[in-house]
Amino acid sequence: MPVKSQFFVFEGIDGSGKTTVSKRVSEILNEKLFPNVWHREPTDSVFGKKIREFLQGKIKLTQEEQLKLFLQDRELSVQDIILPTLKNGKSIVQDRYYFSTAAYQGRDEEHAADILYMNEDKGFPEPNHVYFLDLSPEEALERRNTRGGKQEVFDESSEQTRIYQNYLAILPESTIFVDATADLEEVVHFCVEDILKSLSV
Repeated sequence: MPVKSQFFVFEGIDGSGKTTVSKRVSEILNEKLFPNVWHREPTDSVFGKKIREFLQGKIKLTQEEQLKLFLQDRELSVQDIILPTLKNGKSIVQDRYYFSTAAYQGRDEEHAADILYMNEDKGFPEPNHVYFLDLSPEEALERRNTRGGKQEVFDESSEQTRIYQNYLAILPESTIFVDATADLEEVVHFCVEDILKSLSV
């Protein structure tokens, strides 16, 4: 029998497959009658759109400006989507959360931890489970090159290495590390089964 709604977050460096995996997980859960909403950050709010412009290299932002936008976008995300959805009895399957902000905007591991605490101090809800799609920066670069598309601000190998190391420093101990080099369907199946255990009694 299903239990109350829960909050599941998918994290990973660029190219790890988290958007594809989280969307597919959400679809399968809905097919299995576990109602949920797939959500992503940055959102499509005015703040989220500005963040995407920055990520695409269309505008330049200082580190302080980046952080401010992420926090403003997340406040709307929590207030308008996350909390109302959970309150209405549906779970959330989310692509990126404040762990991403800490990992990407953190200059180093210590600064990443400071950003994480900054988000926690805002009272943003903690996820029930965090899934980290684990892929080395080298493998992720190969994937991004294969799929093509425009280069983004953090695509440099040195940046992805910094982000990966920041992730390892700030992810909660309960994080479920998923081998992102495995077959896509295997990764999705593993995550679905793990979430179903959490949602079922």
